[in-house]
Amino acid sequence: MCKIVTVTLNPAVDKTIHLPRLRPGDLNRAGRVRRDPGGKGINVARALKQWGENPLAIGWAGGYPGRWILERLEEWGIEHRFVELEAETRTNLKIVEEEADRVTDINEPGNPIDEEAIKRFLKVYDAAIERAEIAVLSGSLPPGVPSDFYGTLIDRAKRRAVKVYLDADGAALSEGIRRGPYAVKPNLAELERHVGRPLNDEDDRFMAAKGLLDRGVRLVALSMGGEGAWFFTDGKAIRAQAPRVSVSSTVGAGDAMVAALVMGQLRKWPLDEVIRFVVAAASAAASKEGTQFATLEETRSLMDQVKLSCRSMISCLGERGQ
Repeated sequence: MCKIVTVTLNPAVDKTIHLPRLRPGDLNRAGRVRRDPGGKGINVARALKQWGENPLAIGWAGGYPGRWILERLEEWGIEHRFVELEAETRTNLKIVEEEADRVTDINEPGNPIDEEAIKRFLKVYDAAIERAEIAVLSGSLPPGVPSDFYGTLIDRAKRRAVKVYLDADGAALSEGIRRGPYAVKPNLAELERHVGRPLNDEDDRFMAAKGLLDRGVRLVALSMGGEGAWFFTDGKAIRAQAPRVSVSSTVGAGDAMVAALVMGQLRKWPLDEVIRFVVAAASAAASKEGTQFATLEETRSLMDQVKLSCRSMISCLGERGQ
């Protein structure tokens, strides 16, 4: 039985090209080229499997790229039940300029999904969550899928007492939040788009997080890149400062956060230990090339370097209102 189900509705082959410097409008010769199965839910499943969990990965996959992704999942021993399509799974291109220390992402939208494919997926999803404890809904929605589809999945999971962890952007995030998932993990830009205004200081971020908690979300994990993260739950705001690492690629750092959050809470660790593990996992993933994840030992070695500080959201918001 798989206690964790990860959903990837718009997977991709992540192709990373390294070159000294990108010259737009000119011929560029690549140095190293790397291909990784991509899609946020798949990344979460990869990290969890590497740390000793047994997730079930589901979603849509099509064509040669889709089959290639499923073959990699099988090589890694990750159980999967993807609905296979004729249309090809997309490819996302990441251009790493080594001299400029800059990364450019070019993501394809994905091929349209029709009503029949949606019905087939919902059957797989309902069967997958029947005995699960946690469902992870991550990433973008492909064309043809309603913007409130994550909301539909959240409703189905909550009817079975399955906790939902949501990591999305734009309308997919906003529509999902309305259904009250257990946890959400936006970055700062995603949270700003959700609330429709800049969140320039801590009080602004506290107010935005309170808005999510008021809708029934139990935990908000706000990722802040190299600055670490904020965690909002039970009237507390906990800041976690990230350890210093040599950053190679930030592609899977947010997915490592989600995987670590799920694993820590599934194993019922104390909240401070969960938060340290989450931030250490993101930092360790950022030190890896392409879309790779650190081992459990590498991640644990960074936990002592994660510094925590706690504030009461109630007192902070009260001070703001005076």
